[in-house]
Amino acid sequence: MRFHLSAVLFLPILLLLTACSTTSQSSDIRSLNNDVTTVLPLATAVQINYQDEVKLLRINQLIAEQKDLGFQQRARLFYDRGIIYDRMGLSAHSRYDFTQAINIDPSFAAAYNSLGLYLLLGQSYDDAFEAFDSALELSENMQYSYLHRAIGLYQIQRYALASNDIEQFYELDINDPYRILWRYIINSKIDPENTLARLQAEDQLNNDNRYAWALIDVVAGRTTEKEFFETVTYGVYTNKELAQRLCEAYFYLAHWHKLAGNLNKAIYYFKLSTATNIHDFIEYKYSLIELASIQLMLQTELAKQ
Repeated sequence: MRFHLSAVLFLPILLLLTACSTTSQSSDIRSLNNDVTTVLPLATAVQINYQDEVKLLRINQLIAEQKDLGFQQRARLFYDRGIIYDRMGLSAHSRYDFTQAINIDPSFAAAYNSLGLYLLLGQSYDDAFEAFDSALELSENMQYSYLHRAIGLYQIQRYALASNDIEQFYELDINDPYRILWRYIINSKIDPENTLARLQAEDQLNNDNRYAWALIDVVAGRTTEKEFFETVTYGVYTNKELAQRLCEAYFYLAHWHKLAGNLNKAIYYFKLSTATNIHDFIEYKYSLIELASIQLMLQTELAKQ
């Protein structure tokens, strides 16, 4: 995505984006943070998985040859193929298959949820909200539709409604560190001080070793960003695992910087999140949405000058 901005006013932003694109194959990059040089880890961008290609061929064959399948089975094939396309980053293919799954089986809740996410990416907010509403009406298991609907409402600045949805999503699993982070991001637009206090009061269960708690520690001020990056690779053994972790880490830290007014750093981190190529992670998709939102905001500000 190109940023058509003033070279004078937004040169620092462009330099950050250039630095990100030219170092995507390096093992780490260095960034100035409060006059302290911090090593930022990078993973090699994840490529298409061979097993996914094989599964895709099999599903294509079944769709083409098995004409006597029941409508639910046929809808499931399109949905499963859409999920594979999603991992591959083939968004148009994926969106088409989710739509086909719904056309074949209008009661397919998961397909509505997945399609809604792509509608958000396309900024078709009314259609996205209808899709999430349908998913929630059809199945009580579509918890993430609350999250996605909250994020869509957040994007169009309907913060009170977004807060209602994110609180419901959080209440369904109050010990999930990711839900805690999302609640912090969305509710910070309404009451930043109280929202931060609530995050700081969250307690990690003794048997919960998810690294996302380390992100909460950064936001809560219990540890530094530099200390976080020094330990972010602990327990990671493959490049894909590292890419997945960094996709999440850079996304949530980008939001933290954005809320603090550090827009250059936020853009930098959102770009690093997308550089992982973990297309099926919501953090990857929402980094794209955030970058588009920031671009629009900066262009609007530029037009006013």
